[in-house]
Amino acid sequence: MAYLAWLARLLFGAWMITNGLMHFIHLWPQPMGSYPLSKEITAALIDSHLFIAVKAIEVIAGFSILMGLYAPLWAIACLPVSFVVWYYGEFLDLSKTHHGALFVLGPNLIICLGFWNSYKAMFTLKAQPRELAPAMSHAPAE
Repeated sequence: MAYLAWLARLLFGAWMITNGLMHFIHLWPQPMGSYPLSKEITAALIDSHLFIAVKAIEVIAGFSILMGLYAPLWAIACLPVSFVVWYYGEFLDLSKTHHGALFVLGPNLIICLGFWNSYKAMFTLKAQPRELAPAMSHAPAE
């Protein structure tokens, strides 16, 4: 599983960095989609400036996951982005060149599985908050 998680981190991080930076560097035009609904969604994201936030998250998360910096946090934070990329490619755009499931959602899920120990506590059925540590006394020492 360690090699699979490593490969997933490499694929996912490289994909996220590349696609995120392409929005800011403009080496090639942003694909707008092949079908009416995919074109509308892409245009709405760009016109509302939400696309900037998505692309910034892609760049930050890609670097963080590749470097192992807060990787469990960024892997979970990227799940909504990964899911939308997958859904867009599978059900909205339907182009043959879109491989969202292969390069985004699949590796993202594998990375999350690799960090399962970091998430276990979040899946406790009846979780209770931890008690805060008692405040230290500021009384002068005798």
